[in-house]
Amino acid sequence: MAFFAVLLLVQPSCQEDAPPVVLLRFDEDLMALDSAHLSEGLEQLANRYPDFLPFFITEIARDPTKPEQTPQEALVGFAFAPQIRSLYDSCRVVFPDLHQEERALGRLAQRYAELFPQRPPLRFVVTMTEFVGDAYAINDSLIMIGLDLFLGEHFSGYDPQYFPQYLRRQFSREYLPVKVGLALASRIAGPPKQERIIDYVVNNGKILYVLDQLLPDEPEYRKMGYTEEQLAGCYANEAEVWARILELKVLYEPLTPKNQKLVMPSPSTDLVFQEAPGEIGNWVGWQIVKAYMRRYPQMTLEQLLNFHDSQRLLELSKYKPKRTD
Repeated sequence: MAFFAVLLLVQPSCQEDAPPVVLLRFDEDLMALDSAHLSEGLEQLANRYPDFLPFFITEIARDPTKPEQTPQEALVGFAFAPQIRSLYDSCRVVFPDLHQEERALGRLAQRYAELFPQRPPLRFVVTMTEFVGDAYAINDSLIMIGLDLFLGEHFSGYDPQYFPQYLRRQFSREYLPVKVGLALASRIAGPPKQERIIDYVVNNGKILYVLDQLLPDEPEYRKMGYTEEQLAGCYANEAEVWARILELKVLYEPLTPKNQKLVMPSPSTDLVFQEAPGEIGNWVGWQIVKAYMRRYPQMTLEQLLNFHDSQRLLELSKYKPKRTD
């Protein structure tokens, strides 16, 4: 079954421009540390980034092969490492400024405030992570952005052994707002309450639904990390994909190495069809959640996120894609 079809992409209407956000430039402040005035510089970092610096030291800067390192030693060692200085230079070449990101994330922040008015306003901090993470929600309001994972798929620092092509394709500047939105949506939704495939499918479908609400003008293929052709194939073969998943009787199995490609990053989901892209179960989950929300338009996002019975949500959605023969 070929997963290639012509897809007419309808461009969504642009949101009214929101004010740009302020991006906290931890990367610049870290690189500005002066070895002759370390105490002052470290104190300034601690004062300016009270909720980010401890996370950065523990999760990014600390060398796991040196458990005896103090937090200060870990931070200074990271800041003055030649490879980090080189990585910072590469980031400055690709991102001479962050004006377009400030505008894009301003739109995201405005949508977030509209959709989740009871939650705290968003803040964004920019850094390099030495390829540890592209975007991550530190807490309910602070989002980390790792610029070094948006340097373009052909950046020489991305070792293909660790970053296969389907991942490197997403390591470009235009993916930055989507990855930030995905980190935020994942934080809001949290992990599934159970460990069955259906729980991952529905929960990840909710995450994609929230992402779509936060960034309505971003193309769907980018939200999935697919090519346009792969997304077209998903829509063209939706009924066959769902029928195959049901035939495999996999929905009520626990997550295993055999079935995890359905819901975890991978180049393909050959368990379903050889040509099916990775995480196709998440795409199906997105369609299930969309079907559910069409049937219950009065449902708020908070109510959707608090509906944890995956089986019941699937039943109420009456999801049954039609064949496109």
